Amino acid sequence: MTTGAAVSALLLAVATAGAVLAVTLPETALRDAQEAARQLTSQALVAVGFGIDQVSITGQRYTLDSDVYDALDLTNVKTFAALDTAAALKRIERISWVDTAQISRVFPGQLTVEIKERSPAAVWARGGTRYLIDATGRTLGPVAANNNWVLPQIAGEGANADAPLLLAALGRHKDIQSRFSHAERIAERRWSVVLNNGSRIELGADREVEGLDQVAASTILRKAISAAPVIVDVRTPGRAVMRPVAATTALNLPVTPAGGGQQP
Repeated sequence: MTTGAAVSALLLAVATAGAVLAVTLPETALRDAQEAARQLTSQALVAVGFGIDQVSITGQRYTLDSDVYDALDLTNVKTFAALDTAAALKRIERISWVDTAQISRVFPGQLTVEIKERSPAAVWARGGTRYLIDATGRTLGPVAANNNWVLPQIAGEGANADAPLLLAALGRHKDIQSRFSHAERIAERRWSVVLNNGSRIELGADREVEGLDQVAASTILRKAISAAPVIVDVRTPGRAVMRPVAATTALNLPVTPAGGGQQP
């Protein structure tokens, strides 16, 4: 008898026994009998070469092997027949560092998991802890004490979720991006962008792109943020307010309509 035929005969015998037990046994005893039958089936499948003997994980640097093993549920899954590959992949891809994963079998009994990890895009300070986040705002994990990531710094409640749009807006203007120190999320509504020289650009709610475009398009504002520390407030559409960081008075710079001269 071939291996496939032997396995088929075994599964048929177990199924027949299960049907008989379902009719003749009370509920508690039935559950015990079904569990015993499941274990017997698993042992038989292992015996004929369907067991998972080895697990190989590749592509990971920050993902813990133990998290992948837990996602595979190896405590309960002993055979390839018992492995729900689609469900296991979903669990693996919920691990913070994992972007995508692929599961494959290397005959006779090796399971290979290939992982593609996410790339950190920024460091998010929340409370007293610093976290790495990726370009989608997904939190990857705390920054290790011995790691000095050279990444944009953001801070504030909810800053991780709103960081992608800010980082994309900064990427449109390399001059501002090159001077970027960090950004603070204010009241989970808007950003205050801090530059290396201490200048600040105050952006309005949902105006990351428009506000930075306005600063980049103005010769006056570009020169201002390059000199002594200054606050440039572009929260209000069509209006820029500029003042020294330590000053209490402000200089209003109305925006000149398109075609009517230079826009500050």
